[in-house]
Amino acid sequence: MAIAVDLHLTIFGLVSGLSLVSLLVHLTLRRGSALGWLAAALLCVAIEMLVLRYGAHSTPGIAFVAMLVPAIYYCAAQAMRQGVGLGPANARVALGAVMLTALSLVLMALPVPPTAQYAPFQLAAILVFLDVTLALARKRKRHPLEDGLLALGFIVLAGIIVRVPMFPALVGEPTPWAPVDPAMFDRAFIQFMGLLTSGLALLIVARIVASVIAGYRHSSERDGLTELLNRRAFDALIDKPALSRGVVIMCDIDRFKGINARFGHHAGDEVIRSFARLLSVHGDHAGRIGGEEFALLLLDVGLEEAAERAEAIRSAFDSLRHPAIGPAAQLSASFGVAAFEAGIPVRTAMRRADRALYAAKQSGRNRVAVAGHETALPESVLSAA
Repeated sequence: MAIAVDLHLTIFGLVSGLSLVSLLVHLTLRRGSALGWLAAALLCVAIEMLVLRYGAHSTPGIAFVAMLVPAIYYCAAQAMRQGVGLGPANARVALGAVMLTALSLVLMALPVPPTAQYAPFQLAAILVFLDVTLALARKRKRHPLEDGLLALGFIVLAGIIVRVPMFPALVGEPTPWAPVDPAMFDRAFIQFMGLLTSGLALLIVARIVASVIAGYRHSSERDGLTELLNRRAFDALIDKPALSRGVVIMCDIDRFKGINARFGHHAGDEVIRSFARLLSVHGDHAGRIGGEEFALLLLDVGLEEAAERAEAIRSAFDSLRHPAIGPAAQLSASFGVAAFEAGIPVRTAMRRADRALYAAKQSGRNRVAVAGHETALPESVLSAA
């Protein structure tokens, strides 16, 4: 008996500690509600341990457990959904869980076998947790931590299913399904579920923290307005020797200050976003270098092909009629193109592309200039584009 007391209280202490850690991390990160749901689930587990220890032989205690168990798995399911970016839970699943729990409470007031009384609320737990586990299984691109969550989720489901016919043994009542000593099953099951609960909680916390770190890294590398690489991230690309040949294209929106002055900064921001979308179509390494200045890094691409891409972007932007400014103003941009070879720092080519961009501006804007020529792109290349 002393072992059972220690076991319940040990699991209570462990789960309470995890609940507190989850809550503290949630408050520290101030991001999302997954950790809040996890803290709520663990708190319910801790309360269940106390009720099983001190009130399992009373009708109110068992009724309280009947409501706690579905709540535990609903909160855990919500934590998993929030943590891995799944959509909201099916409302019909939640309603079905509530109805099954209510059925258990009604049956507890009737003279029916304990197994029949306790089965519905456990089926409610299975229903809500099966829903989220299957949703995670259907997710196409899973993080390695999500694969661990999925595997552990199915193991937890197996544990809940095993508990359905055996639950009366946990509250000291006879069950025709018990093949082993009830006290032995009590100890083994609580230890098993305690480990699973702790493992599930740690995996959820790890996945949430990994998502937050990835989010902070994304924010530190991306421009907030355009989602292109920011100056710092782009500099990190061009300050090291290139692994292969390629081309740098420097771009600048023509007379952008006039657009801001005439139509306002909101319209200017919309124009910048539109230009950024055009750049992102033509290369993975597009960056916003300054206010209206951009750069595009193309790897394993020759100078002529890169010039053709620059001309395609120029032409698309020239023909754009943005709703933020209407037909009242013509949009255009100028481009400078420079090639580099493997083993050479890309910044060297970027300087030459910048000089070519200046030449394009000086020769009338709304054109592409290639470094070395310092003039507008030859008409033969433009017609080929």
